[in-house]
Amino acid sequence: MILPLDVTLGEDYLREAVEKAESFFGGSGVDYMFHNAAFERPKTTALDVTEDSLKATFDVNVMGPISLTRLLAPYMLKRGRGHFVVMSSAAGKAPAPGQAVYSASKFAVNGYFHTLRSELCRKGIKVTIVCPGPVATSTSSGASISEQKGSAEKRVSSERCAELTIIAASHGLKEAWISYQPVLLVMYLVQYTPTVGYWLMDKIGEKRVEAAAQKGNTYSMGLLFGQKKE
Repeated sequence: MILPLDVTLGEDYLREAVEKAESFFGGSGVDYMFHNAAFERPKTTALDVTEDSLKATFDVNVMGPISLTRLLAPYMLKRGRGHFVVMSSAAGKAPAPGQAVYSASKFAVNGYFHTLRSELCRKGIKVTIVCPGPVATSTSSGASISEQKGSAEKRVSSERCAELTIIAASHGLKEAWISYQPVLLVMYLVQYTPTVGYWLMDKIGEKRVEAAAQKGNTYSMGLLFGQKKE
């Protein structure tokens, strides 16, 4: 069944959508909720973000998923089962120069849903948070597929990302990282050796913003060695 949905239209609208979804298939209810709505603007510095962009990003990436979860979770709790699969980002695990607001929204989502799982896991509610690196989509950072190819950025295909997300959810993983190098390396460094990880991001931060402005490769290890565009 297709149920069009806009996560920014407020709780009354979302409540009606949840009730419709719960009524489908003889009222058997929603077993899996994939939070995949996202808003991202082209990369810019943290100080250049407009108020409108800030609000739009948090409305879609944070407020929408949280509100929808609050409305749907009681039905899952009543049945004693349910699984939220949350599409977060590598930018929610490590600094993302040029994506400050997007990164902040993904950190917020990670914090909320990890906490939700810890509160409800003994009541049959599962949460899987997926943190992809760059993925080849028609709207990645506002760039077209041709622009993505021209920048030489190595991106996981959307099909492969979806496949690995399904695998992570079906195996009940609490968190999954999906990316090529060097993004995956940065995530591991920030997670397990944060001093090194943050030093690395400080080294490349300004260069990454400049590379984005020139439509260069913003995921290249060359940024560490002074190469601004690839």
